[in-house]
Amino acid sequence: MKLVRVHGPGHYSIDETAAPQAGANDAIVRVEACGICGSDIHFVRGGVTRPNNEPMPLGHEAAGVVVSVGSNVQDVKPGMRVFINPMGDDDSNVMGNGGSEGAFTPEVLVRDAKLGGALLPVPDAIPLRHAALVEPLAVGMHGVNRGRPERDSKVAVFGCGPIGLGAILWLARRNVSSIVAIDVSEERLKLARQLGAHATINPAKEDLRSRLEELHGQGRPALGQNTVGTDIYYDMAGARTIIPDILTFAQFHARLVVTAVYLEPVPLDLTHLLAREMEITAAVGYPEELKEVLATLPDIDPALLDAYISHEFAFEDFDEAFKVAQTPQSAKVMVSFV
Repeated sequence: MKLVRVHGPGHYSIDETAAPQAGANDAIVRVEACGICGSDIHFVRGGVTRPNNEPMPLGHEAAGVVVSVGSNVQDVKPGMRVFINPMGDDDSNVMGNGGSEGAFTPEVLVRDAKLGGALLPVPDAIPLRHAALVEPLAVGMHGVNRGRPERDSKVAVFGCGPIGLGAILWLARRNVSSIVAIDVSEERLKLARQLGAHATINPAKEDLRSRLEELHGQGRPALGQNTVGTDIYYDMAGARTIIPDILTFAQFHARLVVTAVYLEPVPLDLTHLLAREMEITAAVGYPEELKEVLATLPDIDPALLDAYISHEFAFEDFDEAFKVAQTPQSAKVMVSFV
């Protein structure tokens, strides 16, 4: 069985491994679609492996069909269409994030296979390539939730990769009054407008502060300083200048949610933070959002989900898919096994 694994810094390979064997409490799922995540790229660049330098399997945004189950499994049946919860119930069944299994493979072992836990049922009306989007969309939803937006909120989303685009989708579905998408990729900004952004800014071509002030007006002063009227900033990009820049023009009592992964420390001028009584929080994963996203998928225009998938490759072309996923022209890159 072919399986994508990380072997060291900058090094992954598609390895031949033994076919998975289900224990009494496990299931085997035939993977139909698995998305490439930004964390997959970080894992490869950083050379993240398992204990004793064992290669780490990749792939955690997967949906497929149950092939077989162990003798103790009660509520999961062969033929069932499922989304694989990559965080599982505990560390024993984490998928593609440091665990023993990864979903960039035709068939994957799901340990402790319980419906509603490690596996979530996918209704027949939802294509499995769309079901595989549940994980990144849930990350985006959790980020949105941490910002506590209201309908009259003015928000700015930095970064229009898969997580930022997902956040824009959820903000638009909540009828948030002003959603501004910020990215240096015109292709991603176009997708942001498709998914519900009211305006876009390319800071490589426009002055960020001036354009935001044009869109959101002047904000509540911070100890006499002029500010921009954005209520909530979502950092889903991770560029080193984003947070320091926001702190120089954010209005009094603005909020900032950090979802982006920062691999190195970022210096901050806390005088700006103090003057604004600004709230900074973070969002990671999806403590409660997976099931909500899956339940909401039937209500989302399938054309929007198709747009969210900017590229699709067969598993045989995984190397090309992984290259494209690292370009600013891509949104969600999906790997197909059918």
